[in-house]
Amino acid sequence: MNISCKDELESLRQRIAQLEKAGKGRTLKRNALHESRERFRNLVEATSDWVWEINNKGVYTYVSPKVLDILGYKTEEVIGKTPFDLMPPGEAVRVGAIFSASAAKCRPFTCLENTNVHKDGHLVVLETSGVPFFDGKGACLGYRGIDRDITERKRMEEKLRESAEKMTLHARELEESYHALKVLLKQRENDKKDLEDNILSNVKHLILPYIEELKKSTRMADERMYVNIVESNLKEIVSPFSARLSFRHVCLTSKEILIADLIKDGKQDKDIAEILSVSLDTVKSHRKNIRKKLHISGVKTNLRTYLLSLEK
Repeated sequence: MNISCKDELESLRQRIAQLEKAGKGRTLKRNALHESRERFRNLVEATSDWVWEINNKGVYTYVSPKVLDILGYKTEEVIGKTPFDLMPPGEAVRVGAIFSASAAKCRPFTCLENTNVHKDGHLVVLETSGVPFFDGKGACLGYRGIDRDITERKRMEEKLRESAEKMTLHARELEESYHALKVLLKQRENDKKDLEDNILSNVKHLILPYIEELKKSTRMADERMYVNIVESNLKEIVSPFSARLSFRHVCLTSKEILIADLIKDGKQDKDIAEILSVSLDTVKSHRKNIRKKLHISGVKTNLRTYLLSLEK
């Protein structure tokens, strides 16, 4: 065998080795691609979201099997349709306008809420996100993305919104009831004061004048004493001042309250002594105690003026 023949055989052998090496490389690449596709398929099928791909015409070119769980369609029933074919007409117009604005500039979009019609007719609310993909020259070929079923979440949000509205309405009703009750209580207080004033006025004008006349015409000491007792007790019963004074100054005795009421009405010490059938010194002693308990002892404050101020 000459040298040229040997060289040719060696060259052929090297070429065969190169081809075998290249074949093994392509096999490895095919195996790696197959493994990658298998991992992607397993991931897509395991996720609870619906994975899809649409071309630049907006037509589905791929949908994951999850579409069956979400919308009731098999994958082959959705391939070739557009997302808007699965929506109510009005919703398709609304979502189409939003999607077109993003697609015109090949921008991604996220969490786009849209309502779809399940194969059995009920409505399903989806949350859609997508990103564009491009060819080697940068031309947009379409979008890939996912749809997530948020129907139950939207239902719960609606229930929470209704509950919040009911609570707001209930709070408003309670506030209105509170204000109405305040008005009623205020009116009741006014009515009570009017009633007290009317009773007091009637007693002063229709009863006490006759008691005064009776006192003038009565000569017997016992009779005069009884008239005085009737007068003092009647004043104590009908006087709202006495009630307010006893509430604000619980340290006053019933006798001191009665004497304070008579002082407020303008009675002099000798008149009070005669009405209550006590000595003048007793009345002066009570007056001194009243001033002390009202914390005006030792100051130049007229007792009757001070007592009148308590009534306001």
